[in-house]
Amino acid sequence: MNLNIVFDLDGTLITCENKQKYVLHSILNKFDNIDAYSLNTWWKLKRNGYNTEKALIKIGISNAEYIAKEWIRIIENSTWCSLDRPYEDSLSTLDYLKNVPEFKISILTARKFVHQVYQVITMFGFNALIDDLIVVKPEEGIQKKTHYLKRIEPLIYIGDSEVDHFASLNSKTRFVALTRGQRSRGFLKKVGVIQIENNLKFLRNDDFISRLKKNQ
Repeated sequence: MNLNIVFDLDGTLITCENKQKYVLHSILNKFDNIDAYSLNTWWKLKRNGYNTEKALIKIGISNAEYIAKEWIRIIENSTWCSLDRPYEDSLSTLDYLKNVPEFKISILTARKFVHQVYQVITMFGFNALIDDLIVVKPEEGIQKKTHYLKRIEPLIYIGDSEVDHFASLNSKTRFVALTRGQRSRGFLKKVGVIQIENNLKFLRNDDFISRLKKNQ
């Protein structure tokens, strides 16, 4: 019997901060001068639960609605996706889990363009370490992630946002949130996440793995 562990991708296995900041910077260059402080403030607001448009309004950017729509339109362009990088512990952790008997590793992520996801996981070698890749549309994130988690019935789902948390709740899946991605520790606590980690070190613990297998 396979024991499933499922990962989100952006903000969980690969970075998301630089891409989001640089995309915004490229758009704002057409309108205003924006300094590093403003970009960092915008990102902090997003990490604390603001969406792209509301964070822009909060830092006093005009044309926020248009800029947010443009940001969403181009965020997955290949130029910007080239800024994606694996976190330093991602590949080694997947390799470690791959060598645990009976484990099956999957990625369940929300993106508009499936081909971009395939490019990313192939470029960095994730494809050799996972058994399945599932890509859902961002606008259907909670609904579709819930559907697939119910179908897979994994031991655990690791993600970085409230979307991952609510999909886990709806599917009665154990969830662990990482603070290095889209949402801060404070925000994750606010929406009810119980287990929050800074990185994937917790998965390299033999006792934790044994408890996972025992409780399946």
